[in-house]
Amino acid sequence: MRLLTTTTFAAALLAGHALAQDPAPAAAPAVSDEVKRLKGFWKCESIVFDGAEQMGNPKEREALTLVVKDGEYRMYCLSDPAKNLHVRLFTGAIALDAATKTFTLTVTDGREKGKKVHGIYELTKDGFKTCYAPADKPRPAKFEAAKDSGQFVESWKAEAPKPGAAGLGKVAGGP
Repeated sequence: MRLLTTTTFAAALLAGHALAQDPAPAAAPAVSDEVKRLKGFWKCESIVFDGAEQMGNPKEREALTLVVKDGEYRMYCLSDPAKNLHVRLFTGAIALDAATKTFTLTVTDGREKGKKVHGIYELTKDGFKTCYAPADKPRPAKFEAAKDSGQFVESWKAEAPKPGAAGLGKVAGGP
């Protein structure tokens, strides 16, 4: 239960704090070369919020999988390890600016639909790091999630996809 609570908390904070409805879907923007570099499956190494590690337990980290494809950013949580069943926590459209190393994540599906998260990123050959504030708050200038800042710093490492729907095994509620 703590695993689901922590991962749900982290995903909810990533997406923002208030509910919003998007009246009509926007046209999908062209996918930049920088976003294409982010394509793949990613496993959580660390999520720091307000100066504290949120994923100190290896099982909690292992339960989260991020899938990026064609500018779509999907966060999954392994809800039933015995059945290899994943639940999609949210979906977003990600736009990266290679020149400034900034990003905007627009939540397109889930509880926080319509919210925007602004941050900075660093992308390497086998991992990436982000720093962001809650939805619709100003973009951070440096990789720091100090106590009472409301900011996150996340680290992700590349992972090979697994057999099954969306490369995750079984996915509840679709890919």
